[in-house]
Amino acid sequence: EKEGAADGSSRAVGGSTVLGIDLGSRRAYVRCTVHAPLLLTTTLCIGAEIAYAAWVYAYAAHHAEMRSDEAAYLSSLYWSAFVVGRLSATPLAAYFSPGSILVPSLALEVLSLLALALLPPSSNVMRAGTVGAGVGVSMLFSNILSLLARYGLLTTAMTGALGAFAAIGHMTVPSLAGAAIDRHGYAALMPLLCALNGVGLALLTAVVLHLRANFHADEGSGGAVPQGGRRLGGRSKRAEEARRIASEWSPSPRGNSALDGGSFSGEDWAEAGQGERQRLLGGASRRGSAPTTGTVVV
Repeated sequence: EKEGAADGSSRAVGGSTVLGIDLGSRRAYVRCTVHAPLLLTTTLCIGAEIAYAAWVYAYAAHHAEMRSDEAAYLSSLYWSAFVVGRLSATPLAAYFSPGSILVPSLALEVLSLLALALLPPSSNVMRAGTVGAGVGVSMLFSNILSLLARYGLLTTAMTGALGAFAAIGHMTVPSLAGAAIDRHGYAALMPLLCALNGVGLALLTAVVLHLRANFHADEGSGGAVPQGGRRLGGRSKRAEEARRIASEWSPSPRGNSALDGGSFSGEDWAEAGQGERQRLLGGASRRGSAPTTGTVVV
C-alpha cells in the first residue's frame, strides 16, 4: 500500500482492469493508462521537434526552393517561436489547466506541419508553418510534468523516465527522418513529422480525458481525489482533520477550547509541529477534555 501511495497508484479509480483485462494492481493500471502513453508521446513529439530543427534548412533550400540566406533564418525563427511559446505558457498556466494547454498547443503543431505538407511550398508558407510548429511544441514537456503533478502521479522515477524517453526521441527520430529523406526525398519529411505528432496528440488527448473522468484534481495541494473519495492532498487533508478535531472537542464558537482555552484554531493545529501537538494533547488530556489515544490522525 505504501508503494502504491508513493507513485500515485492508490489514487486510481476503477480497480486494475483495462478493456476487460486485469492488470493485477492499481500501480500497473496507472502505469499502463497514464505513464506509458505520456512517455511514448514525449519520445515521438520531442523527437519530431529536434528533427524539424535539424532538417528545416535543407528542406527549405531543396524542396521549397528558398534562397540559402533565407532558409538559414528558419532555424532561428523556429527556436525564437519556441521561446515565445514557452514564456507565454507561464501566464496561461494561471488561468488554464495543463490539459487545457497541452491539447490545443500540440494540435497547433500538427496543423502547422499538415499545412507545410499539403500547401505549395513557398517562403511565406515556410515561415508561418515554422512559427506555428515552434509555438505548438514549446509547451509540451513542462506541461506534461504539470499534468502529472496536478493529479498526484508525478514521481521521481517518472520524472527521470520522461527525460530518458525524450533523449531517445532526440537520438532516433532525426535519424528516422534522414532515412525517409534518402528513400523518398524531402517531400517525405513533413508528412512523417505530422504523423508522429498526430499519434502523440491522440495519446495525449486520451490521457487527459482519462484523468478528467477518473480523478479530481486537488487545486490546493496538487494531489488527486478519486471520485466519491475524500481529498488526498497533504495541507488540505491536515486542515480538514484539524477542523474536525476542533469541532468534536469543543462545541464553543470561540475555537478549540479543549486545546488551549479558545485561542488555538484548527488551522493553527494544522501548522503546528509534532512536538507542539503532543504538548497540547497532553495538556488537554490532563484537563480531562480529550482522550489520550485513538483520536488524532497526524
